[in-house]
Amino acid sequence: MQLTQTNVDGLNHEYEIVVSAAEVSDKISNRLKELQQTVRINGFRPGRVPISILRQRYVSSVMGEVLEKVVGETSQQALKDEGVRPALQPRIEIKSFEEDHDLEYVMQVEVLPEIEAPDLKALKFTRMKVETTEEEVESAVERLAERNRAFSEVKRKRKSKIGEVLVIDFSATVNGESLKNARGENFNLALGANSFLPGFDEQLVGAKEGEEHSINVILPDSYPDPSVQGKEAVFEVAIKKHLEPEDLTITDELAKGLGLEDLAALKEATRGELERGYNSQSRTRLKRDVLDTFAKSHDFEVPQGMVDQEFEGIWLQIEQDMQRAGTSWENEKQTEEEARVEYHAIATRRVRLALLLSEIGRQNNVVVPQEELNQAVMDQARRYPGKEQEVLDYFKGHPEAISGIHAPIFEDKVIDFIIEMSDVSEAQVSLEELYQNPEERQSIGSPSLNEKDIESSKQGSKGVSSKTRSAKVSGGKNKSSIKSKRD
Repeated sequence: MQLTQTNVDGLNHEYEIVVSAAEVSDKISNRLKELQQTVRINGFRPGRVPISILRQRYVSSVMGEVLEKVVGETSQQALKDEGVRPALQPRIEIKSFEEDHDLEYVMQVEVLPEIEAPDLKALKFTRMKVETTEEEVESAVERLAERNRAFSEVKRKRKSKIGEVLVIDFSATVNGESLKNARGENFNLALGANSFLPGFDEQLVGAKEGEEHSINVILPDSYPDPSVQGKEAVFEVAIKKHLEPEDLTITDELAKGLGLEDLAALKEATRGELERGYNSQSRTRLKRDVLDTFAKSHDFEVPQGMVDQEFEGIWLQIEQDMQRAGTSWENEKQTEEEARVEYHAIATRRVRLALLLSEIGRQNNVVVPQEELNQAVMDQARRYPGKEQEVLDYFKGHPEAISGIHAPIFEDKVIDFIIEMSDVSEAQVSLEELYQNPEERQSIGSPSLNEKDIESSKQGSKGVSSKTRSAKVSGGKNKSSIKSKRD
C-alpha cells in the first residue's frame, strides 16, 4: 500500500491510497479458490470447477467483494499509520479499479481534535444540600392521602360538583359521522380535572346520575386524528354513577393500604423518597456546574460532521414536538432561522463537552463493566413485556444501539470521577434555590427546570437528570447521543 497525504484543513484530512495490482489480484484469486469449494456447476464435480470458468462467471461480483474488503483493511491501516482517530466514518472515493491494475482511491476523514484535559484536582465546585423538614414530610403525606382518597356513591341523588367523579358511557360524532375510537363505557370522569378534552367535563358539572347529555366540544389541534382537528364533535353521554370523595384520613390504615406497617413507617418512607429526590437534583445541579465550567474553559475545534449529526437529531425532535403540538414557527417567539442558529450553537457545545468528557474518561481508564452494560440492556428489554427476546436480538445485531446505552452510563461514571477528584464543598440551601431556574445563571444549551420540577420533588420525585451525554470515542463510530433542550 502506498499512502500520500494530499490535504490538511483543520480537522479535515485527505489521503490518496494506492494498492498494487499484484495484491488485488492475489485477493481475487484467493476468493475464487474459496468459491471453488462451494460452487456447483453442471458437468463438474464439487470442488473441481476450473478457476478459469469461475473467473468468467463470477469475477465481477468477486471484484466487488474484494474492493470492499481491501478498502476497509487499507483505510484502517492508513489511519493507524498516520496516528489519527476519525470522528466519523471516512468518505471513500474510488479513482481507479480494474482487473490487473492498481486500486487507487481517495480517503477524506474528519479527525478528532487534540484535547487538553483539565487538572481535575484544581477544580472547585459546590454541592447544594437541602434539609428535609417535618412540614414537607407532612405535606407530602397529605398529598399522598389525597391521591389515594376513596370515592363512594352519593347517598341521595343531587347535582354533581367539582372534585367529584361521574362514571359515564359516551360516544361521539363529527358532522353526523361516528368518530373513530371516541367511545367508552364506565369511564371515570373527574370533574374539574380537565383531563378528557378541553371544555368537556365543565359542561357536566351539575349533572345527576341517570341523566343523558349532549356535549359539544372543539377537537384540539393535538387530537390524534388530523382529519378532525379543529372540528366540532358532539358527545352523547350517559351518567351511570355519581361518586363523591370520602373524608380524608391519615392513619395507619392509609399506610397499610400502601403496603407499609403503620403511619410512622409511611412518614419515614416519604422522608427517604424526598431526600433521594433532593440528592438527585443536587447532583444534577453539580453536574451542570461541571459542564458549564468546562464549556467556559474549553473552546477547541470540533468535527463539523459530528455537530451536523447532533443538530439534525435535535432539529428532528423539535419538528416532531411541534407537529404533535399542532404549532408552527409563526406561533413561536423566534423565527425558524433564529432557532436554527441557537440550536446549532447548542449542538456545538454538546459535541465539545461530549468529546472532553470522553477524553477525560479515556485518560483515566474510566470504563463501563460488561455486567453493568448487560444489565442496562436487560432493563431496556423489560420495557417491552412479551417482546424481551426480540429486543435482545436487536441489540445483538445492532452494535450502534449498544453504544447508545453505553454513552449515558459512561458519562455518569466520568462525571462521578470528576467530582471525586475535584474540591467539592457543601452549602445548605432552600428548596427553592435547589430548583431555581438555571437559565438565570447558566450558558446556552443546558437543560432548564421550572416550578413543576419543584412540585414533583415535593411529591417524592427522584429529581431531574441532565440530558447531556458523552460521546464514545472509538475508531470512527463515535456518536454524541445528546437530546434537545426541549426534552
